[in-house]
Amino acid sequence: MIARTAFRTAFPASAAIWLLVGCAHIPNQWAEDGPAASADLESPTAQDLRANYSPAEQRCRDWETVRVVADRGAVTHWPLYFEDPFADKGHGRKGPNKYHIGWEDYIALPYCYARFTLNWLMLPASAIVTPAFIVMESDGELSKQALGYDHDACRHDSTQAATDSSAEIEEEPVSEEAESAT
Repeated sequence: MIARTAFRTAFPASAAIWLLVGCAHIPNQWAEDGPAASADLESPTAQDLRANYSPAEQRCRDWETVRVVADRGAVTHWPLYFEDPFADKGHGRKGPNKYHIGWEDYIALPYCYARFTLNWLMLPASAIVTPAFIVMESDGELSKQALGYDHDACRHDSTQAATDSSAEIEEEPVSEEAESAT
């Protein structure tokens, strides 16, 4: 009987102590106090390296800088059956406080869930309209779809000719010294 009473009082007390020990360190998310900020970077190895080895000398290239750009900025991919228009359109906010949670996010929350449910329910129809072997292309610009400007993905073959003919890369003028060197 005494053992049972002792257990009934000792067990909750020890459990409370163990829980309080876990609360000894309360992290502050707004202050950097991790090992990267508070560690001593002057280790004996670092001091030995600095004492015995000199840093490499600064080397500079002796030729002109050349601008290299891709032919087109499009990315090819497979069909995106579960694409969300909010991922392509964004939230439309600008300025320094553009990452706050606003009313648009509370509208998008149920919409995105309903859109995802509709997408997986209609996956067989989507796979018939756009089979999985079709190569798609995204150029970062929203294109006109059946419900408006929602997505930037188009079939690769339909956009190939249009972007090749309209994309002209501006070449920087080559100096006369560079031409005579070649």
